[in-house]
Amino acid sequence: MAVANNQYINFDLLRYQNEVLDITNKFKGHVGDTQDYIKLKITSNSYPVDLRNMKVMFAGVDPKQIAHRHYLEIKADQKTDNLEKGMCTVYFDENTFNYEGEWTQAYFKFIDENGNTVSTVNMKLIAMGDQVYAAVGQVANITIDEFDKEYEKVREAGKKTEALFNSLSADAKAKYQAAYDEYKQAIQEAYDAIFNAQTGLKVNYERLGKLAQDIQETLRQAQFHDRPFQFDTVAIMKKYLELQDGDLVITSGWDSKDDGHGNMWQVRAKKRDETPDEVNTISLQSGFVAERNLSMISADSLEDIMYGYSIKIVHNQKDYPKPTVFYYENALGTETGGLGSGSFGETLTKLVPCEAEYTDNNSIVVRIPRNFYMDAKPYYKYGDWYLISGNKTIKISLGSVDDSAAKAGNSKGSSYLSHSTGYFNYPTAPSDLRAVYVNDTTERLEWR
Repeated sequence: MAVANNQYINFDLLRYQNEVLDITNKFKGHVGDTQDYIKLKITSNSYPVDLRNMKVMFAGVDPKQIAHRHYLEIKADQKTDNLEKGMCTVYFDENTFNYEGEWTQAYFKFIDENGNTVSTVNMKLIAMGDQVYAAVGQVANITIDEFDKEYEKVREAGKKTEALFNSLSADAKAKYQAAYDEYKQAIQEAYDAIFNAQTGLKVNYERLGKLAQDIQETLRQAQFHDRPFQFDTVAIMKKYLELQDGDLVITSGWDSKDDGHGNMWQVRAKKRDETPDEVNTISLQSGFVAERNLSMISADSLEDIMYGYSIKIVHNQKDYPKPTVFYYENALGTETGGLGSGSFGETLTKLVPCEAEYTDNNSIVVRIPRNFYMDAKPYYKYGDWYLISGNKTIKISLGSVDDSAAKAGNSKGSSYLSHSTGYFNYPTAPSDLRAVYVNDTTERLEWR
């Protein structure tokens, strides 16, 4: 549980306060807690803000420089809470405080029922450590080592007991045989409790460590929205909790991927007293709605979004190889700050969806989503083809290749954006705009 003195922390949305509000004397997070809470008093120019029908998002950068964005619960379940007067209790989820230390940035963003947002000033936020929690997620092997040491002690004691037993007379051996058998059985049961391949503590700790890594990777990936979301079915879209106001979604089908009912959807805030018909407007578990919006894109434009960036490779393999495309950042030597300034090895690695066109058996045109566009040509090296722009890399693998034949076509490749449609032509339009619903016929564009 967080350290707090049950006083409300006042944030004025007019932001006349200091640029960074120090709240450490009233609240500290705690690594490993599943329901930390903070008591807030929200005002605007010192007047209370009515929090009814509002949502709150907590955002910031934690001590490990991982970006966070969490939609939290606003409740009035504690004494003196009053949403109408701007006094509430906000509960953090269990994935908020993962690391000990001071957050680089932290603030709250309040969202009204029309999708309008306003943020608080930044706050000084500290998360306290939890050695037990760290042991489960990061250093579980220490616990296993301790089990090994204790087990070795038991085995040594068993050897001494067995030596003493063998020195006794036949009558004494018979007398203690039953007790000794029970003792050996207890030792075996203790060993199984730790090392059993299905139910032992060791395998369970290993599974827990793998699960913790998977959760952290999922949370990390959830912070990035660098392309339109694509799902096989509407049902999958409904369950995806990371969709937010302004996101673009493409579904391949309704009930199944290949049922021929693919659609384009625009995610927006739910209108006052709106009841989605679940046909043209779909209610999402994230609290927003997805509205069918085929007016904003045609069928050929949809193709352009998903496969509008073409990369031509002259491979000279006399074959029709199947391409595999990867995208990653900060490969060795491409780091933004120079060699050795980034993490060791690539980051943000993604398997990129692609389609292939074969003009002949010596060349291939690989098409990928247009947002991966680079002003670069493919070059061949060590069995694969690469495009590099700054710290970003696209790697295309065509399987096993004839190295000398591939090198012969190394300067003949190219890459370009599709010119087939007018709506999604070259990406020169601002990317930091969002649409806010005004009424049934009007939306307002605002800078993010």
